[in-house]
Amino acid sequence: MTTRLSLFLLLALGLAAAVITSSCGATRCGPGMCAGCCDSSGACVGGTETAACGTNGASCSACSGGTCSAGTCSAADAGSGGGAGGGAADAGACGNCNGCCQNGVCRAGSATNACGASGATCVDCISQNRICVAGRCQTQCGPSNCATGCCQNNMCVTPTTAMACGNAGEACVRCQAMETCQAGVCGGSDAGVQLDGGNNCAATCTGCCDSGGACRAGTSPAACGNMGLTCLVCTTCQGLPASGGGRCL
Repeated sequence: MTTRLSLFLLLALGLAAAVITSSCGATRCGPGMCAGCCDSSGACVGGTETAACGTNGASCSACSGGTCSAGTCSAADAGSGGGAGGGAADAGACGNCNGCCQNGVCRAGSATNACGASGATCVDCISQNRICVAGRCQTQCGPSNCATGCCQNNMCVTPTTAMACGNAGEACVRCQAMETCQAGVCGGSDAGVQLDGGNNCAATCTGCCDSGGACRAGTSPAACGNMGLTCLVCTTCQGLPASGGGRCL
């Protein structure tokens, strides 16, 4: 009886020791014990993945619509699009980005210090003494490069018309009904003269007016323009949703 009791006690002590050893040997994940983050299973992971981002033993987070940089989620920008535009694409670092990519973050691409489009690397137009127009760095229209015309959508309009009148690189203005633009100044009302020879296209068209005086949408490379100006032929026509029509790039 004594022998059986001794064997039973030895077995019980052995099991208890095994449980204690297993418990003490288990690795816990938490602050001070993990340089990355703790996933849902309690394991310590690197914390640099978009699906598991974090640091210093915090619970891992999933970066929704952004990227994980140094254990911190960075949300993609909703705001922040002649001359250089964005550089080569960032090899997918920003995912599906319509603007430009800056340090792994998708920017809108319309800021002067972060300009670009189609996921290309953002460009600082300020360093080039330019402005950002439609995702491209372009020289700003002004007196130095548009002395005999006026500036509209950063383009020099010359000769000027009743729909875009001005001089010395100032902002173009639209003349009043039946006024004409003479030497960059609106005036000279003449009820017997129409602006485009018959159908008044220039006064009513938000696109461009072709050689026959017809109003065109102004978004085609074969007929590009806006605000009733004469249609131009260009390689690429950039649509202008806010004002209608388009502009040659």
